[in-house]
Amino acid sequence: MDTTSAAVPPPEAPHTVAVLSFDGIGTFELALAVQVFASANDLAGAELYEVAVAGPAGPTVTRTGGASSYALLPDRTLAWAESAHTVVVPAAPRIYDPPPEVAAALLRARANGARIVALCLGTFLVAATGLLDGRQATTHWHWAEQLATAHPKIHVHPERLFVADGEFFTSGGGTAAMDLLLHLVECDHGSALATEVARFLVAPIRRDGDQAQRAGWDVPEPPRSLTDTLYWAEDHLAETLTVAMLARHAGMSVRTFARQCRDALGIPPIEWLQRARVRRAQELLQRTTWTVQRVAEASGFGSESALRYHFTRLGEPTPGEYRSRFGAARGKRPATEHGVA
Repeated sequence: MDTTSAAVPPPEAPHTVAVLSFDGIGTFELALAVQVFASANDLAGAELYEVAVAGPAGPTVTRTGGASSYALLPDRTLAWAESAHTVVVPAAPRIYDPPPEVAAALLRARANGARIVALCLGTFLVAATGLLDGRQATTHWHWAEQLATAHPKIHVHPERLFVADGEFFTSGGGTAAMDLLLHLVECDHGSALATEVARFLVAPIRRDGDQAQRAGWDVPEPPRSLTDTLYWAEDHLAETLTVAMLARHAGMSVRTFARQCRDALGIPPIEWLQRARVRRAQELLQRTTWTVQRVAEASGFGSESALRYHFTRLGEPTPGEYRSRFGAARGKRPATEHGVA
């Protein structure tokens, strides 16, 4: 892979990310957080993030579930985490309050302006500090009701993959943590880099919808034909696409395709298509110097007014604002109408 394709200029100083580790913490989300931010550095060709595992002095016993565990030696202290720009609280295989020194570090980090990110059951650990009182949040769907009961001051959204409330971010279970971490990279450095990270990690850039698996473990995976069709559609966004065309590609009736799309993504296929086009437009605004009209055509909207409408409808910055924040003028060798400048 060409690791310079999403190159962005290095910041004056990297954004520091402290991923917390302490006795009883889980391993999946801890490793995932480190990997996503490290991959962003690699693919950007710059040290955008200084990411490290932080915890109490000495080894911490992490768990993978059941009786499986191993020791992990954090490379930074809790004092370092208190001054980090972002503090990530991974999940734990069971629900319990954080150790007092960890809770104190979280409170001091937030007082210093840190962005607080709780992954899966990590929401319970942050909730125990009182930091989420009066805020919107989510956690693994299976324990969402328990969170709402234990912490009635938190507005719990069990259906959401992740929730952003100011400088507080919480995710649902399992791979919803990946959705949230990619969202943070996108917020920090734009859609193009987040998309590169997702592709490198073989993950979708954004799974629109909810925690669809919450109905039970016997819910089938989305059919492969649907997955193939969505990838095919992303390769043909500049063309005229209809739901009937997508259904035909998937070998389904329109009604069946629409139902399976809703089951897998939580939204109708036409809404997925419009959001995919917005993401493509964001990539082009960031990577190229094309006019907004040219971006609208290449992403399938056809006109600048349609592009602006869908940006506004989804609560995104206007195309001009998005380019000003993340655009090619901030990067290296932007693509032009005829290729690379």
